[in-house]
Amino acid sequence: MARIIFPENLVFLRLLFDAVKEKHESFAVGTSPIEAFINQHDISFVDDQAALSSAEANERAHSNKSKEAEDHTQKRDLKWDPVFANVRNYYQFLKKLYSPNYMELGNWGAPITTTGRIKYPTGYDARALIFKALQTKYDTYLPLGSSPLDPFLTQNNTSIAADAAAMAASQLAAKAATKLAKESEDATQDRNNAMATVSGHLRSIGAFLMALYPTNPKELGHWGFTVDDSPRAPKQIVSKVKLSSTKTVGHCIIGGTFKNNGTTTLHLYRGKTASGSFVTILPGDVYGITKGFSVLTVLNTSSTTTGIFSVLRAK
Repeated sequence: MARIIFPENLVFLRLLFDAVKEKHESFAVGTSPIEAFINQHDISFVDDQAALSSAEANERAHSNKSKEAEDHTQKRDLKWDPVFANVRNYYQFLKKLYSPNYMELGNWGAPITTTGRIKYPTGYDARALIFKALQTKYDTYLPLGSSPLDPFLTQNNTSIAADAAAMAASQLAAKAATKLAKESEDATQDRNNAMATVSGHLRSIGAFLMALYPTNPKELGHWGFTVDDSPRAPKQIVSKVKLSSTKTVGHCIIGGTFKNNGTTTLHLYRGKTASGSFVTILPGDVYGITKGFSVLTVLNTSSTTTGIFSVLRAK
């Protein structure tokens, strides 16, 4: 059974809109096969053109804000990672100091188990709370230099004050990243709302043309629609890609979409290997599958978070 593959990617949606509009306007006034249909359903190409322009502006805002958020997240980690490395070392020293009374580490904010194992949470916010608890405990020792942690700090040429300053800088970057990520999310929602209107109109026009050409659905290709007549309907398949790893996927539908459903940046390569040029897919982005990407390889750029994506596949 023939079916239309409708684009979810803004670039492909624009191409389809332009093709339908151009085909419609190629007919003499009032003679287009879809004239009565669009009049009946109050579809205005002028309004849809404006909606697409708005969607494209929001797409640019989303991309810019998302990249800025990623930059600030990297700045956050550059400041924070050395601090957290110090925290791990501090706890190991204190663990030896208090052995076998490991539970004393809990007073320093360590997430200690009854068996004496330190189980660190994941995520910046949860780990930042651990440092704050350690700092609070350290500050209870007066006068300065009387903390049981001080010999270790002196020997390793570090200080809680220096860690706190780096922590404060990381929090400023984290706050900026969160703000930008929210602005990017808002722009994405505005983009999607504008796209939904145009997409709905194109879907209805496509369905009308399928009814108009029941024995020759390929005629829709002249209107810019991608028609699939494979026996089995393609599906949007969700997959994961491990930390700093690659995953190869085949049977991708040309004209379909690849979506980054996770929180990490993905790189998309043609073929079975992560070599040559690639397409950067930011979290939440949708990419239209073009010729050459029926087999593709996905690289997860993160060493801490699993990548998640979906792609329209024939099987």
